[in-house]
Amino acid sequence: MRPLMVSTVRLAALAVFVTLVAGCTTSEPEPKASLSAKPPEVDLTEACPGLITDAAGKALTDVLQSSHLVNDDAQTVGVTVMGKALEDFYRAGPKAGEVAAPACTVTGTVGRGKRVGEISLAANSGNAGAQGSDQTGVRVTRADRERGVAFDCASTRVGSTRDMPLRIKAVYKDRYQSSRGDAVLGEDYLVLAHSAAVAIAKELGCENNGGLPEGSSALPKP
Repeated sequence: MRPLMVSTVRLAALAVFVTLVAGCTTSEPEPKASLSAKPPEVDLTEACPGLITDAAGKALTDVLQSSHLVNDDAQTVGVTVMGKALEDFYRAGPKAGEVAAPACTVTGTVGRGKRVGEISLAANSGNAGAQGSDQTGVRVTRADRERGVAFDCASTRVGSTRDMPLRIKAVYKDRYQSSRGDAVLGEDYLVLAHSAAVAIAKELGCENNGGLPEGSSALPKP
């Protein structure tokens, strides 16, 4: 029985060797694992396409303390996407609450750290069954590390009218927890919120640009 056992072991070893050789000669080599691709850098004015002017781009640099901005496809929302969402909101009437409110998140890279800001929109209208606000016209709102610019939009594209306008508020929120805050950056927050508000008003064709001034310095005090 001993010679048979030796022979069997040698046969098994030979089979393993043949299998390994066959595997090496018939299959493609495994590609090396690639490093995860980093989101590409974007220009200041393209971080949230169409929402940020050159002046607002400077403000964004001040807030994020970086001109190296990244934005992956999942986060990139611009004036076109936001304008369509607002149009859908108004036309949805009582079902307006079912319309998603998009936001644009921008990340500034500082060494190995990151600082994040966000432009978002809020909207309401009597057409949607929302409770009418006592405040109309252009208004500025403020909160911790945040500024908002609200206005009324009468637009043939949207279907809103002077009597039943779409009330829109564009908000810039500084999401960096260790930010220098309102005392230093409040005016930059306002510049960014105003830039987004004007862009949305133009995108929707709001009558008289919603009454918004050309510059943020002409906005009313919050």
